[in-house]
Amino acid sequence: MDLKNKFLSIILFISFLSYADGSLWWIYFSDKSCSNKIALSQKSIEKRNKKNIPFDFHDISVCEDYIDEIKKYGADVRFVSRWLNAISVEVDSETILEIIGMLDFVHKIEPLKKKSRIKFKENDFWDNYKSSFSKRKSSIYGPSFNQIEMIGGVQLHENGYFGDNISVAVFDAGFTGVDILPVFNNLWDNNKIIFTHDLINNNQNVFDYSQHGTMVLSVMGGYMVDSLIGAAPMANYLLFRTEDSESETIVEEDYWAAAAELADSIGVDIINSSLGYTIMYDDTINSHTYSDMDGNTTIITKAADRAASRGILVVNSAGNSGLNSWYYIGAPADGDSVLAVGAVDYLGNIASFSSRGPSFDGRIKPNVCAKGMSVVVADQDSSIRYANGTSFSAPLVSGLSACLWQAILSNNIDVSNMDIISLIQESSSLFSNPNDSLGYGIPNFYLSFLNSSIDSPNYESQINIFPNPFDNLFHLNGCFEENTQINFYDLNGKLVYSKAVIQTTDFIVVDDFDKFRPGLYLLNYKDYNQIIIKK
Repeated sequence: MDLKNKFLSIILFISFLSYADGSLWWIYFSDKSCSNKIALSQKSIEKRNKKNIPFDFHDISVCEDYIDEIKKYGADVRFVSRWLNAISVEVDSETILEIIGMLDFVHKIEPLKKKSRIKFKENDFWDNYKSSFSKRKSSIYGPSFNQIEMIGGVQLHENGYFGDNISVAVFDAGFTGVDILPVFNNLWDNNKIIFTHDLINNNQNVFDYSQHGTMVLSVMGGYMVDSLIGAAPMANYLLFRTEDSESETIVEEDYWAAAAELADSIGVDIINSSLGYTIMYDDTINSHTYSDMDGNTTIITKAADRAASRGILVVNSAGNSGLNSWYYIGAPADGDSVLAVGAVDYLGNIASFSSRGPSFDGRIKPNVCAKGMSVVVADQDSSIRYANGTSFSAPLVSGLSACLWQAILSNNIDVSNMDIISLIQESSSLFSNPNDSLGYGIPNFYLSFLNSSIDSPNYESQINIFPNPFDNLFHLNGCFEENTQINFYDLNGKLVYSKAVIQTTDFIVVDDFDKFRPGLYLLNYKDYNQIIIKK
């Protein structure tokens, strides 16, 4: 940079300081010339290679020499962001900031202005499940049956898909009692809570501060027979405290972005975030506006979309502003690669409080909806309670997304995070006619699974149907195991016909299908080794 341009930069920077408020700042660097290290775990690298996600500038660590130089001026480094090529610092002296701004490798400096946040608060597992399931379906789930069954989760569970080997990062305000409440014993007994980090205090203790995250986690990972069965009780969970219940500043977007980078470096598959950012009513100058909800403006939304570009499925609550003056979704639900989830009641009607779309640039938001009224969650007295909010519809979708992903991978079909979003939306009740309240509607995760496997080349030759199409009678040719079932579903995922296999055979005649109206049906056959699905 020549002296003239450098002088101009100093003048603009000093002018900028004259109205900036606070001592928290982002310092952006101009390059990464002194760094060539890929800042990812081996698991994350393997996941990227498997999914053909290229490594780029954003995966290289920030130059340590630049950070060390900044520290010499007394700046307290809070976070380092390889995605932004920047560091978040606390500096009390404007004079120090002026000096830092003159360093050749400093591109720009921006303050963390105050912003608001929406508080949306209000052993052998499989054998145990099957044993309990010998009772009525609704009995094992207890009052949580409706919230799982409404979006096709019970059928995924029946087939043994509980989110195994899928890693879910949970961003929230705290997880009080998760370390002691019996509803989470299943997670601890099976080593399913694999990582914790408090971004606010920079330590591993997340089991204080708020029970909001406790309730959110219970919707996904809880397991208490006859009371609460979570959407994905065998997924791996990483718990991040990114929300400071004592503050009302934009710094929480900072924490969220830092957690997203850390989650990526570890190699998570899904981020569930029941948080959102809109207005700060006592600091309106620094508040977000609806025009900021365009998918490209806020730090948190940029971080969410960056996480999605790294193969992570980002699921975020739409917000609870449907009855107030804001009305619309908050950040980062506005991200174009973020699956924003609204709330419905037990009948599937939109909850009045659920934030509406579209995004400011006109995209469909929320993407989908799940139950968000009278959702069964864990309580601090070792029992359960009911809670309202999109905070609880989002983890239902996150949890069953983990089950869906597991189910698809078990059939040797590789899909990306964006494929999962497409499958979820395509299975939803309003896919052909979305609106600004429900988005694409209420998903059916079992139908998403069926759609993912239709006529997959891996299974094309294993069962033959003839004739196809047929009138009333058809034959199945394949290898059918004794004491198994052949099931037929309509395109809404509803079981319409089932035929038992009495003894091992390679030929079955179906001659009593004439009571069903003409249309497209899906055959589903599960033996001990595989699931086969055909149209």
